Amino acid sequence: MKEVKGCGMRSSVGFLSQRRLFGNPLMKEEFQRLRLAGCTSLYQKDMLGHFGCVNAIEFSNNGGEYLVSGGDDRRVLLWDMERVLHARSAKPLILKGEHLSNIFCLAFDSTNKRVFSGGNDEQVILHDVEQGETLNVFLHDDAVYGLSVSPVNDNVFASSSDDGRVLIWDTRQPPHGEPFCLANYPSAFHSVMFNPAEPRLLATANSKEGVGLWDIRKPRTSLLRYGGSMSLQSAMSVRFNSAGTQLLALRRRLPPVLYELHSRLPSFQFDNQGYFNSCTMKSCCFAGDKDQISLLFRLALPGGRVVNGASMVLKGHRSIVNQVRFNPSTSMICSSGVEKVIKAWSPYQQTESLGDLDGCVENKSRSLYSHEEYISLVLNSGSGLRHDYISQSIQEDPRMMAFFDSLVRREIEGWSSDSDSDLSEGAILQLHARGQRSTRAVGDGAGVLVGVGAASPVHPAAATGDSDRSSSSSLAAPEASVAEPLLPRNRQRHHQSAFLLDLVGEDSDSSGFWLDPMPRPSPRDNSTLSSPTSSPAGASSTSSSTSSEDEERRRVSTRQRNAARRRRMHFPCRPSGGAP
Repeated sequence: MKEVKGCGMRSSVGFLSQRRLFGNPLMKEEFQRLRLAGCTSLYQKDMLGHFGCVNAIEFSNNGGEYLVSGGDDRRVLLWDMERVLHARSAKPLILKGEHLSNIFCLAFDSTNKRVFSGGNDEQVILHDVEQGETLNVFLHDDAVYGLSVSPVNDNVFASSSDDGRVLIWDTRQPPHGEPFCLANYPSAFHSVMFNPAEPRLLATANSKEGVGLWDIRKPRTSLLRYGGSMSLQSAMSVRFNSAGTQLLALRRRLPPVLYELHSRLPSFQFDNQGYFNSCTMKSCCFAGDKDQISLLFRLALPGGRVVNGASMVLKGHRSIVNQVRFNPSTSMICSSGVEKVIKAWSPYQQTESLGDLDGCVENKSRSLYSHEEYISLVLNSGSGLRHDYISQSIQEDPRMMAFFDSLVRREIEGWSSDSDSDLSEGAILQLHARGQRSTRAVGDGAGVLVGVGAASPVHPAAATGDSDRSSSSSLAAPEASVAEPLLPRNRQRHHQSAFLLDLVGEDSDSSGFWLDPMPRPSPRDNSTLSSPTSSPAGASSTSSSTSSEDEERRRVSTRQRNAARRRRMHFPCRPSGGAP
């Protein structure tokens, strides 16, 4: 922490921090509220430091002096926000503990002295902020999607995982102990959060069961399942307000929704032209000095349960957005995306910031890459989509942009199995995959193909969503949309990445995707890439069996690497969980 200390009051953010500590808090809050309420846009500044997609960001507690970020480059970065906003080229502090795959979630403890990080490598790492060292590693049985630290005990944290479990951990527990299993479902938990006012309560977002409320004293059974008769909806993010009386949730292919703590029916549903929630994982948060703004929709609206139209739409990201967080002390919003950048949005102009508060300054727009352009970029790169980050480039990656453009375009247009362009693309992929298999060296799978954490080209900045055909979008999105069938959970990962794994000639151990858990099945799924003609009878079952075997090999390899890390740290290997 010492390495990133202070810039005093050299900017409006520093002044507001000092007012928070020494001034009249009511005057400061009223000033902030009026300042934000009068804006139709915000100033923006880019924070560059990551080498890949940024899937997780979190402000520190008690003022948001720091921001922690993590992503596909497997590194956890700590940013001094005052220095970042004032300096022209401020660099983050890089914590020493590095993940083996994509990072998906982060959390500060209440003192901001420790940071928890979790991700695709099936482990949670506990970092010491002041020294940058790794303090402990907590092994899981599958990818970790959500983290939350108890508001009353910094030694207790909750994790949500792709294996369908929510686990409660105690960092003081001896290595041979097991975590407390709060929930165990067949479907993945994508988010978990302690209630800040009632720490025995936790909220979860599940890929099949929707949003639920849990009591730590009554494990395995939810107290409340939100949504009424429509509760069986895919949920990907849930957040409490600071008072613990409301929950904000994101649901797949549905508008964001607000619930009162003890009511299963929604209080408000939010919608805006241009908001589209599909393809990838999303996040949400409350905003405002009293959490009166969610996703930049103002809650204090008379009559009705549907809020049509956002009060503010922030334009600037050039591709999919992974996360969004709000700092009430400075009215600052941070958002992260595919293009390796973290954007800081503020009602106060900073050094080298762009934009204005009236939305008069236009951002440079771009068109979506076509499928043909995407294939051409991959073939011309000579390395497929495999990323080792050796170049340590913070510049925009056209291949990655084109890949996610392809996801958005295909989601909106719908798959067409008899499309000439699909057949042509399949032939190209087949040839490239064969070439890759004949030339690639066998590695340990640590170089990740692609990882993603959420959201979309243009969106309300405190919410995230995919682009549609809205005129406000800076991307020229396609027109049509079709429905899709759901996939069994044990085959979701294979369906998500089958054609890409074939494309680069990698097995499933190198897959680092964090896509929407229920994607549209591709006409090139499984063996279709290997042959342009129809598969023989029995091919589907063979492919499914191979997928299961590949997944098991990936898990065994990951756990072996995790166990080796613990041995290097002189920690005995902690069992990965179960009921208490």
